[in-house]
Amino acid sequence: MIFVVEVPHDGHPHAWFAFEGADLLGKIAAEDAFQEWEIFDRTSARELFELVGAVPDAPDASEAFPGISRLAQEYGLDTPLYRADHLLERGCYQPAAVSLEAACEAALKRRKLPAREGGVLRDYRVYWSEPDAVLAIESQDPFFAEHGNWRALHALREQLLALDVLAAD
Repeated sequence: MIFVVEVPHDGHPHAWFAFEGADLLGKIAAEDAFQEWEIFDRTSARELFELVGAVPDAPDASEAFPGISRLAQEYGLDTPLYRADHLLERGCYQPAAVSLEAACEAALKRRKLPAREGGVLRDYRVYWSEPDAVLAIESQDPFFAEHGNWRALHALREQLLALDVLAAD
């Protein structure tokens, strides 16, 4: 499981979990201005053509879908292409791999802006496994000592208890 602790500008910190990366992406997308496929996507030019109902080598495909055609010409029809709008330029597909985790982390990072700039989070932490989350509590991750984040420690602890990751004392 993956655990996320969020410290909003207003209100108390809270913790939540995702079973795995795809679940994390879905939960982040539910609270994001971008669609799930804008936050992270792995596709190919062929799949993009199929998505719009076009045949790649049809005479009008290049004119009707110049962006997809350019991707196909530059990288081939079946090269994996990655999109992560919070990490890369908006709408950019590239052949260099982007991990789902990096894309999700970038989406959370975009929420960590000053409130006057539209940010909703003062801070956050992602723990990529149950052992990481437990170690963060036991070793007192410095994050929990910053700016009164002791409530965040309690939020994570309560989440771990609720999921039976920690035993009640």
